[in-house]
Amino acid sequence: MNSTKLRAGVLAAVILATGTFGLAGCAGDAGTTTGGSNSSNSESSESGSKSETADVATDLETARQAIVDALAENPDWKQVMLAGDVKQPTQKYGLLVMPFVKSEAAKRVTGTVDIADGKYVIEAESAETGETWQIDQDGNITQASE
Repeated sequence: MNSTKLRAGVLAAVILATGTFGLAGCAGDAGTTTGGSNSSNSESSESGSKSETADVATDLETARQAIVDALAENPDWKQVMLAGDVKQPTQKYGLLVMPFVKSEAAKRVTGTVDIADGKYVIEAESAETGETWQIDQDGNITQASE
């Protein structure tokens, strides 16, 4: 009887944790609806743009590299999750989970990256300025339009 209650409690905790993790990942992707075609305009503007992105640029580039590595192994992935609770690429929750730990410079980094025809966008919110920046599959960093 006690083992049944224990198993039920563990199962409930796992379901709750999975749901919470999934919702957190989806909430982090809310602003990633467009790829942003103004990237060349933003990149060619004053050099102040580069210094403003410097605090989250490393996070964005590291997250992008994790996705590049995942797609190198299997280009058919439609979603890849970035998570700090894995040490190596792992299949969990029905998708590939890549190791990624954001720095203190980033308040938030996209947790679940949707991939369509090889195209994707990863967002990071600066902890210092509160601005949201994004990187695309080509490595172009732009400020996200709101």
